[in-house]
Amino acid sequence: MRVSGNQSLLIVTGMHRSGTSALCAALDACGVSFGDRLLGAIAGVNDEGFWEDAEVVALNEQLLALGGATWYAPAPGVVDWDDDRFHPAMERAAQLLGAGFGAGPVCAAKDPRFCLTLPFWLAVCRDMGLAVQVCVIERAPLEVARSLLKRDAFPLGYGLRLCSAYRASLVSALPADALRVSYDELLADTAAVMQRLGDTLPLDVNPEKLAAGVRPELRHQLSGSPGGAPPEAAATDPAAAGLEDAIASGYPADQVMAEFARELVARGLELSRVGAAHSEALATLDARDADVAALSAEHRKALATIGQRDREIEALAAEHRRALATIDERDEQIREFDRRLAQIGAEHSHALEVIRERDAQLDYLYNLPGLGLVIRALRKKHAQG
Repeated sequence: MRVSGNQSLLIVTGMHRSGTSALCAALDACGVSFGDRLLGAIAGVNDEGFWEDAEVVALNEQLLALGGATWYAPAPGVVDWDDDRFHPAMERAAQLLGAGFGAGPVCAAKDPRFCLTLPFWLAVCRDMGLAVQVCVIERAPLEVARSLLKRDAFPLGYGLRLCSAYRASLVSALPADALRVSYDELLADTAAVMQRLGDTLPLDVNPEKLAAGVRPELRHQLSGSPGGAPPEAAATDPAAAGLEDAIASGYPADQVMAEFARELVARGLELSRVGAAHSEALATLDARDADVAALSAEHRKALATIGQRDREIEALAAEHRRALATIDERDEQIREFDRRLAQIGAEHSHALEVIRERDAQLDYLYNLPGLGLVIRALRKKHAQG
């Protein structure tokens, strides 16, 4: 979706851990679109998501690298964004802005790195003829520093210096009509802040949606929470006069470097421990792989044996079927033999009955007066002769 004539392009920025994600959640609840290339949420860091376009973040990282910097170590001094080395990145930025960030009446791109690269992006928008609005959220530097300490193990003094560097870079590039939001005000009365932004942006402010999108309980750092006693200016006001002097006084550079060194040593020891555990785990995995390979070989051998047994069983089954067929054939022959015996028995019984009838007839003839004497005489003569 290209940024069309009836859309507003909004760049949302502010120091890391300053509440940019909470602001974007509120903007989303008011109908602002952020596109479909967003970075995923990370539990314990940003549980609700970052609202950052992955390709914009990647390009910002590239821009910082070209300038010899990173997000956690900004380049000292002013960067010449018109330098030839940034020209290919301008073409990529124009492609991303041209593609847009969704179809809402306001489409937004958010990244804390805009604090360091905003002049580059504003120049690209100017060259493309895109009207753009910038919205910045600010938070007490100490809260930001404590959040960085928790997430990245940055010493408080370094987090405060980083916050100051981001602000200095951003202030020099901000347009005069840039919108500003306080993190405290956003959490205290989200609807009121959105109504104020709605005077400039076409927002659909719905208090119920805002209450679901912005939850104060996600805030974990407060200026008055334990963890050190920094100068009051560093604790509360990112724009306070003498802020950098207060940071230098409360957190001397050599102290910050020592804290970094301790953290690096601690992390090195932890990495060594993890590495040893990893090596042990790999050795265990190798042993398990060998066991699995042995079991796999036994399994294949067992399958081959089972296949052979199946073939033998099938051969026996075939012989068994043939034997059953032979038995059925013999049974039929025996039944036929039984039928013949029964038939012969019946014929024999009939023959005996006929013989008994003939014998009875002969006895009758023998016993007749006169004729019986003649028959007996003839039989006697026949027997003698």
